[in-house]
Amino acid sequence: MKSFTSILSVALLATSALGYGHGMRRQNVRRQAPPAGKRGLVFNDVGLTKNFNSGQVSWAYNWDSTIPGGTLPAGVTFLPQLWSAAPEHSTQWQANANAAIAKGSTHLLFINEPDLASQSNTSPADAAKQWMQFMQPFAGRATLVSPAITNGAPPAMGTGWMDAFLSECDKLGCTVDAIAAHVYDSATNVAYYKQYITDLGTKYKRPVLITEFGASGSVEQQQAFLKEMVPFMNGLQSVTHFAWFMTAIDNLVTADASLLPLGQTYAAA
Repeated sequence: MKSFTSILSVALLATSALGYGHGMRRQNVRRQAPPAGKRGLVFNDVGLTKNFNSGQVSWAYNWDSTIPGGTLPAGVTFLPQLWSAAPEHSTQWQANANAAIAKGSTHLLFINEPDLASQSNTSPADAAKQWMQFMQPFAGRATLVSPAITNGAPPAMGTGWMDAFLSECDKLGCTVDAIAAHVYDSATNVAYYKQYITDLGTKYKRPVLITEFGASGSVEQQQAFLKEMVPFMNGLQSVTHFAWFMTAIDNLVTADASLLPLGQTYAAA
């Protein structure tokens, strides 16, 4: 979900099933969990990240390939994303990705929610072709991460879309090192999150980055959710990164970037 979405929506439940990995070529690239654990930040305004530290979060992204107007806290790694293949994103992608890798970025993120019409809205076949143009040249230099799918219902959305993308990539020879996914539901439905995220690793046999997750409910319910889900994902071998949606005013922080109770829980869970 791109950050300009005004309402945190609950996605349709995805039908998860055990499956087999697609036999695409892979390179030996860095896959270790970040030093502060797997927890990250997703933001629009980098200034709102300033009161987190590298002992709490290890990485961050902003749906873009640069950080305008500031810097992340010391020791927090920026992961650039090609939000879509539209010229306003792709024209500067190669230069920005190269610059990010030179500064220590370990992963490159690909298109955002291609299975959702209001987001990058890209077919699996087109996404595979775009991968070969924009991502494949970086194979072996960073961990190349798949499009970030929603947890909408297959076959058109979610894992159904990812299956079709990987099938198209098999034909082209894409190097897809890791899988990105977003997951939203109720804060009281912890069992669903655990099963869905576990199934992603089992199904795709690759590291999994949960680049957005959120949960509807009261702040107290969200806090209880994070206290259970953060340790769960930190302990799940297949998950290498996760980020709560999002570092924004009245979500994790205040207007002066002070951590709200939910932000404190996220940082400490």
